[in-house]
Amino acid sequence: MNFFLNFFKLTCLSIACFLVFSCSSTSAQNEPQVSVSEFAQIRTDKPNAIVIDVRTPGEYSGGTMEGAQNCNVKSDTFRDQVKDIDKDATVMVFCKGGVRSAKAKKILQEMGFTNVVDLEGGFDSWKNGGGKVVQP
Repeated sequence: MNFFLNFFKLTCLSIACFLVFSCSSTSAQNEPQVSVSEFAQIRTDKPNAIVIDVRTPGEYSGGTMEGAQNCNVKSDTFRDQVKDIDKDATVMVFCKGGVRSAKAKKILQEMGFTNVVDLEGGFDSWKNGGGKVVQP
Protein backbone atom coordinates (compact mmCIF):
# COMPACT_ATOMS: atom_id res chain seq x y z
CA MET A 1 0.00 0.00 0.00
CA ASN A 2 2.84 2.38 0.88
CA PHE A 3 4.41 1.75 -2.55
CA PHE A 4 1.20 2.83 -4.33
CA LEU A 5 0.84 5.94 -2.20
CA ASN A 6 4.42 7.00 -2.92
CA PHE A 7 3.98 6.22 -6.62
CA PHE A 8 0.80 8.32 -6.70
CA LYS A 9 2.52 11.26 -4.96
CA LEU A 10 5.50 11.07 -7.31
CA THR A 11 3.22 10.94 -10.35
CA CYS A 12 1.19 13.95 -9.17
CA LEU A 13 4.38 15.91 -8.46
CA SER A 14 5.77 15.08 -11.91
CA ILE A 15 2.57 16.20 -13.63
CA ALA A 16 2.49 19.43 -11.62
CA CYS A 17 6.11 20.22 -12.51
CA PHE A 18 5.47 19.49 -16.17
CA LEU A 19 2.46 21.82 -16.22
CA VAL A 20 4.28 24.63 -14.45
CA PHE A 21 7.30 24.54 -16.74
CA SER A 22 5.40 24.03 -19.98
CA CYS A 23 2.92 26.82 -19.24
CA SER A 24 5.57 29.33 -18.20
CA SER A 25 7.68 28.88 -21.32
CA THR A 26 4.64 29.03 -23.59
CA SER A 27 3.19 32.18 -22.07
CA ALA A 28 6.44 34.09 -22.51
CA GLN A 29 6.37 33.43 -26.26
CA ASN A 30 2.65 33.90 -26.71
CA GLU A 31 2.33 37.40 -25.33
CA PRO A 32 -0.87 39.00 -26.53
CA GLN A 33 -1.01 41.46 -29.37
CA VAL A 34 -1.15 45.13 -28.36
CA SER A 35 -3.90 47.64 -29.13
CA VAL A 36 -3.47 50.56 -31.50
CA SER A 37 -3.05 52.96 -28.57
CA GLU A 38 -0.43 50.73 -26.94
CA PHE A 39 1.39 50.34 -30.26
CA ALA A 40 1.42 54.12 -30.77
CA GLN A 41 2.64 54.67 -27.21
CA ILE A 42 5.50 52.19 -27.64
CA ARG A 43 6.50 53.98 -30.86
CA THR A 44 6.56 57.27 -28.93
CA ASP A 45 8.45 55.82 -25.97
CA LYS A 46 10.95 53.95 -28.17
CA PRO A 47 11.69 56.17 -31.17
CA ASN A 48 14.48 53.80 -32.26
CA ALA A 49 12.12 50.82 -32.48
CA ILE A 50 12.21 49.00 -35.78
CA VAL A 51 8.78 48.90 -37.44
CA ILE A 52 8.20 46.12 -39.94
CA ASP A 53 5.23 45.90 -42.28
CA VAL A 54 5.02 42.16 -42.97
CA ARG A 55 2.44 42.52 -45.76
CA THR A 56 3.13 41.96 -49.44
CA PRO A 57 4.96 44.65 -51.43
CA GLY A 58 1.68 45.47 -53.22
CA GLU A 59 -0.11 46.08 -49.91
CA TYR A 60 2.85 48.08 -48.61
CA SER A 61 2.90 50.34 -51.70
CA GLY A 62 -0.76 51.20 -51.09
CA GLY A 63 0.12 52.86 -47.79
CA THR A 64 1.95 52.01 -44.61
CA MET A 65 3.07 53.48 -41.29
CA GLU A 66 5.67 56.18 -41.18
CA GLY A 67 9.15 54.67 -40.93
CA ALA A 68 8.02 51.10 -41.59
CA GLN A 69 10.17 48.82 -43.67
CA ASN A 70 8.59 46.08 -45.75
CA CYS A 71 9.57 42.47 -45.09
CA ASN A 72 6.91 40.15 -46.52
CA VAL A 73 6.44 37.29 -44.06
CA LYS A 74 5.04 35.11 -46.87
CA SER A 75 8.29 35.45 -48.81
CA ASP A 76 10.94 32.73 -48.72
CA THR A 77 13.46 35.49 -47.99
CA PHE A 78 11.76 36.83 -44.82
CA ARG A 79 14.37 35.35 -42.47
CA ASP A 80 17.19 36.72 -44.63
CA GLN A 81 15.61 40.18 -44.64
CA VAL A 82 15.48 40.39 -40.83
CA LYS A 83 18.56 38.38 -39.81
CA ASP A 84 20.84 41.43 -39.41
CA ILE A 85 18.46 43.38 -37.16
CA ASP A 86 19.65 43.71 -33.55
CA LYS A 87 18.00 40.82 -31.68
CA ASP A 88 17.64 42.97 -28.54
CA ALA A 89 16.02 45.94 -30.31
CA THR A 90 12.31 46.62 -30.00
CA VAL A 91 10.82 45.23 -33.20
CA MET A 92 7.22 46.17 -33.98
CA VAL A 93 5.32 44.13 -36.56
CA PHE A 94 1.99 44.55 -38.30
CA CYS A 95 0.08 43.16 -41.25
CA LYS A 96 -3.41 43.83 -42.61
CA GLY A 97 -5.48 42.21 -39.88
CA GLY A 98 -3.14 40.60 -37.34
CA VAL A 99 -2.71 37.00 -38.54
CA ARG A 100 0.50 37.31 -40.56
CA SER A 101 2.12 39.54 -37.94
CA ALA A 102 1.50 36.85 -35.30
CA LYS A 103 3.30 34.42 -37.61
CA ALA A 104 6.13 36.94 -38.09
CA LYS A 105 6.42 37.44 -34.34
CA LYS A 106 6.74 33.71 -33.81
CA ILE A 107 9.46 33.45 -36.48
CA LEU A 108 11.36 36.41 -35.02
CA GLN A 109 11.22 34.91 -31.53
CA GLU A 110 12.46 31.58 -32.91
CA MET A 111 15.36 33.53 -34.44
CA GLY A 112 16.25 34.95 -31.02
CA PHE A 113 14.54 38.34 -31.04
CA THR A 114 13.72 39.27 -27.45
CA ASN A 115 11.31 42.21 -27.74
CA VAL A 116 8.73 41.80 -30.50
CA VAL A 117 5.52 43.85 -30.39
CA ASP A 118 2.58 42.73 -32.54
CA LEU A 119 -0.28 45.08 -33.47
CA GLU A 120 -3.72 43.64 -32.76
CA GLY A 121 -6.04 44.06 -35.74
CA GLY A 122 -3.15 45.07 -37.97
CA PHE A 123 -3.00 48.01 -40.35
CA ASP A 124 -6.79 48.04 -40.69
CA SER A 125 -7.08 48.82 -36.96
CA TRP A 126 -4.30 51.38 -37.24
CA LYS A 127 -6.14 53.26 -40.01
CA ASN A 128 -9.54 52.95 -38.30
CA GLY A 129 -8.01 54.22 -35.07
CA GLY A 130 -6.73 57.37 -36.75
CA GLY A 131 -3.13 56.25 -37.22
CA LYS A 132 -1.06 58.16 -39.75
CA VAL A 133 -0.77 56.50 -43.18
CA VAL A 134 2.06 57.38 -45.56
CA GLN A 135 3.04 56.38 -49.07
CA PRO A 136 6.42 54.61 -49.16
